[in-house]
Amino acid sequence: MVSDNRVVIVFFSKDGNTRSGAKRLNERLGGKIIELREQKKGNFLQALFKKGSKLQGNPWNEITGATDVYLMQPIWASNAVPAMNTFLQNADFSGKQVTIITFQQFADLRNSDKVHHDIATAVKQRDGQVIGNFAFSGGKMGHCAEEKLIYDQIDSMVLPD
Repeated sequence: MVSDNRVVIVFFSKDGNTRSGAKRLNERLGGKIIELREQKKGNFLQALFKKGSKLQGNPWNEITGATDVYLMQPIWASNAVPAMNTFLQNADFSGKQVTIITFQQFADLRNSDKVHHDIATAVKQRDGQVIGNFAFSGGKMGHCAEEKLIYDQIDSMVLPD
């Protein structure tokens, strides 16, 4: 198990799928978990047009000492969620290795490659290095999948030593 807050898991979850995944990943890695919380809930249109939402606090400051950052989020409208868009616009990823993890309702994981590419581009523009991408299925919109499904997918990830 990696530890001492060099590992930071940043996540946004609306229905609980990503929250469950972040919890399980943290059990495996032992790090710091940062939940992105919106002042006003983001929506489908903001995601569709790749807009951000106003977040509570300055969560991007929480990754300052990290060497490994895991970005976790659901996919909305075939795009990143507004909360993650705001985080990506403000975070400094210099010297950080970033892993992108998404959850979505479709078992065929459609458009996850596009979302991963968009997030990776934003990370690279802010001087980070993307070292991995994982696409998982969660519950249908508005519903959380069974915890076992989420945990099994997180447990299938090969993690660095």
